[in-house]
Amino acid sequence: MPDGLVPLFLDAIKIDAPSLKERPMASFVREFLRGLPVRIIEDDAAQHFNGECGNIICVPHTCDSSRPTVALIAHLDTPRSTVKVNPIVTEERIRSDGTTALGVDNRAGNAVLLYALREHLLSGAEGQCVVVFTVGEELGLYGSKYLDPAPFHIAMAFVFDCSRRPGTFIQSAVGCSLFDATFIGKAAHASVAPERGVNAIHVAAKALSGIPLGRLSPTMTCNIGMVTGGTATNVIPDRCTLHGEVREFDGEVLNACLSGIEGSFRAVASEHKASLEFTSTLDFAPFRLGVNDGVFRWTAEALRQVGLDPHPIEYLGGSDANMLNAKGLPTVNLGIGAQNPHGNDEFILVEDLLKTADIAHAIIARSIAFL
Repeated sequence: MPDGLVPLFLDAIKIDAPSLKERPMASFVREFLRGLPVRIIEDDAAQHFNGECGNIICVPHTCDSSRPTVALIAHLDTPRSTVKVNPIVTEERIRSDGTTALGVDNRAGNAVLLYALREHLLSGAEGQCVVVFTVGEELGLYGSKYLDPAPFHIAMAFVFDCSRRPGTFIQSAVGCSLFDATFIGKAAHASVAPERGVNAIHVAAKALSGIPLGRLSPTMTCNIGMVTGGTATNVIPDRCTLHGEVREFDGEVLNACLSGIEGSFRAVASEHKASLEFTSTLDFAPFRLGVNDGVFRWTAEALRQVGLDPHPIEYLGGSDANMLNAKGLPTVNLGIGAQNPHGNDEFILVEDLLKTADIAHAIIARSIAFL
């Protein structure tokens, strides 16, 4: 694999395009593919969530979209800004200097797919593949939620977004439900008449101390990520909201956990003469691929083709693969070696970047089977 992929990745991480502000990266994609035999389509996904850019679908001229195709997918957004990124490049790895995120999630996937697509286009080879760059993934899989595979006859999809090293792929992933719990107390002057008030923050704290957080089992986690409430230090707060999530592979177990949290919160609220508003929504559904599923077999064969031992795993993170499987589109998320994602210590091994490009080439080459 030529080393032109590394400079492409270094160019890509300099593009500042966090969630819902992906237009600069979409422009980068268009400019990189300018003059090549590919049709570039932007869908209308952004109108559903006030984004500035829709999903970008790249269709090679040799692809007959009236026949089944495979989709290779990466998301255009980064979870944090990369405006001041300063990459440190050695023969072995590319890392941040520690002051910002590197943007490896998902610039590694972007760079690999752009590179593999360009090589495929320049070769003139046939293939039944499309390359899709989604938006808003980090905020809630927004782009994949509104992606319509039907016009391109996508039969299976491969997401390039897992932090594990190449060879690993996600066979099963958790689902996630979000919840908001608002404790409603009674406002009063904190100094003149504190006895008249019911401190909603205090009640919420009592309630929070009564539920387990973190890893609840090998397959389930629970977290409270945000707390909001209060208006001034001299006012007893009458509202406090806890924002949290539960993740689990089994939907029934997940719902039972949510019911338990709500019941515990209501009991504490009642005990302290407060009330509770509790809502929950499914953020993304779990999925499990069977070993005989076509996308599982394709993945294993492509990995063996590039000299890797396939290693399917269960995973506690979500990705576009969750949303697309929920739509009925068989989708696997591939390990690309984007390690320590979202932190200032993000890095990727150069060999993993190159090997991931080999995997993309192998999948594109296999797509000729649909002709």
